[in-house]
Amino acid sequence: MAWPRRNGGGAVFDGDGIRVLQQVATPGLDAVAQLFTYLGSEYFYMLVLPFVYWCLDRRRGHQLAFLFLASMWLNGFLKELANLPRPSALFDGVRVLVRETSPGFPSGHAQGAMTLFGYLWLEYRARWWRALAPVLIALIAFSRPYLGVHYLGDTLGGLAIGAAVMAAFRWGFRRGLGGAWPRRRKRVATVVVPLLLLPLCGESVAYQTLGFLMGFLAGDLDAFAAFPLRTPAPARVAIARWVVGMAGFAALYALHGALIPNGLPELPGYALLGLWVTAGAPWCFHRLGLAGPSARTAAAGSPAAGPGDAPTGAGPAGSEGADPVGLLGASGRPMRGGGPAGGRPAQRLGRLALGLLAAAVVGSVLARPPVPREAFGPMAGPSPDRPLPLVIAHRGGDRRPENTLASFRYAAALGADWVELDVHRIADGALVVLHDETVDRTTDGSGDVHAMTLEQVKALDAGYRWTPDGGRTYPYRGRGLRIPTLEEVLAALPRQRLLIELKDDDPRLAEDVARTLREHGATRRVMVASFHDRTLRHFRAVAPEVPTSLASGEALRFVVAQRLGLTPFLRPPGVALQVPEYHGPLKVFAAGLVRLAHNRGLEVHAWTVNDPRKMEQLFLAGADGIVTDRPDLALAVRSHLFGPPGAGGAADAGRAPAGGRRPRPGLHPDPGSVGSTAFAPVGAVRDRASSR
Repeated sequence: MAWPRRNGGGAVFDGDGIRVLQQVATPGLDAVAQLFTYLGSEYFYMLVLPFVYWCLDRRRGHQLAFLFLASMWLNGFLKELANLPRPSALFDGVRVLVRETSPGFPSGHAQGAMTLFGYLWLEYRARWWRALAPVLIALIAFSRPYLGVHYLGDTLGGLAIGAAVMAAFRWGFRRGLGGAWPRRRKRVATVVVPLLLLPLCGESVAYQTLGFLMGFLAGDLDAFAAFPLRTPAPARVAIARWVVGMAGFAALYALHGALIPNGLPELPGYALLGLWVTAGAPWCFHRLGLAGPSARTAAAGSPAAGPGDAPTGAGPAGSEGADPVGLLGASGRPMRGGGPAGGRPAQRLGRLALGLLAAAVVGSVLARPPVPREAFGPMAGPSPDRPLPLVIAHRGGDRRPENTLASFRYAAALGADWVELDVHRIADGALVVLHDETVDRTTDGSGDVHAMTLEQVKALDAGYRWTPDGGRTYPYRGRGLRIPTLEEVLAALPRQRLLIELKDDDPRLAEDVARTLREHGATRRVMVASFHDRTLRHFRAVAPEVPTSLASGEALRFVVAQRLGLTPFLRPPGVALQVPEYHGPLKVFAAGLVRLAHNRGLEVHAWTVNDPRKMEQLFLAGADGIVTDRPDLALAVRSHLFGPPGAGGAADAGRAPAGGRRPRPGLHPDPGSVGSTAFAPVGAVRDRASSR
């Protein structure tokens, strides 16, 4: 049976459009597409934007950087909001030559190319440039579906959104929106607005764009007056400026990555990079004699810089005849002064630099060390980034009656890395494995399990209500399947790794489970979880050697802190963060959450995921484990993405090398690679509880 194909949206949101492009694929075209997809990467834009600002036209550089950074933040926000998957070799039957972790819509390459090259196309009127820019936009944008990174709909959406953002900003630039604001209000806005936008998008792109935008706009308020530059610069001067400026930028970028923890301290760190572009590098140019004639003496109407002959936008071209202190562009006022660096603007820039540096240093110093995972044995290990993501069989999976030895053995035989089970403490102190507080849903009995004795629980038929076909048959009725105790599970599966959830808000349950694990020598092959903060805290107190996940309240605090960038200042009490992808309408699981959780020593498990396409999306987004009712499907998807586990299994395969796990490139669908049972309809058992 074939994997399900994505439907809905026509050729623009399925593999049909990609397959049309890939019909002409050759190794040479693959290399060309890789080249043009690089021209849409953040590293290419890091090279281009400072060059425009330092060497071609500072006013246009200001506008372009503002426009581009805002557009890229919006792209990250829309990706997280839409949360649409990328093309799949397994489900779409296409070649996937490049793997990325973020959601697919809209394409950042398409939106970025339209924003940057579209702006420059409008600004410069040289015929060769007017012909070249649309070609560059198209080649960068459509290299993505050719490489299998985006659907055509993702690319077309990125182009449309980029064009809309560019039109809106140019409208604001031409009208000088915010130009009449007092400078103090502008300075406040450059700090407050990024902080307000940060919680709306938790991905790394938000920290990069908002931080850089903060430093760039704050610096530009004074940099034009403090460190004027002659633009366009002669070729030799332009090259010298770019080399000097990028050397400083690269050094700061490397220091940022090495010294500043992920989270809120990143903002002032990236802001320093933005300030380097607007003020630090121009200061160096003045010191090295690369600034050129003062902006005051330069002809306001000198020829336009860059790949054309005259600007179409507002404001003078050439030298700095305008001070772009408006919120959305140049104010149109002539620059006062224009001599060498100095005066109050330079002093304000110095104070700004010191303030940003102090904020980054204080944030780094106050950051707490991550969880010491090595103290918890092989279930945690030294790193949260596993060589292969875990497949965790939720209650043993839904191919057998849940939370029974039959389902646990089936999951173990499939090769599930961990088996998840639920434990209650009942009236006589026995520990029984059952999800619900009552026995009604899964057995032939009724009533609250906590009011029963073990003898009463053992009299129930645990397979009575399980059906694989919607109620037509009940193959496990009367076959002697019983609710197991925790002791029975530990004895029956002596080598299987387990995720044990404490279902009751009862410290006695924590104590009894800790004692049972020690009696069976199982403390090094289990992780303990609970929704109840009090119970899990007590378990950690009585069994500190056993790794735990975060309880419900602890996980909520971490997720909120992640949105605010405050996770560097937290010391999580557990080693794993287990969350759903969504909590109601709110998106919880995201690559940004994984990034900051890993920084704190936490691995991230997503629950409960039964759709194979969603499994693939979460695996690629960096999930360290997926809790699923369909471990058969999850194992097949994981094997297709990352290859089979080592001889010791995924959980025993050691730790990932630097850079983490890598999916296999160029995947093609191979429906015969897994057994036919893996393709049974998801959700065949309709009465399973939907909670974790």
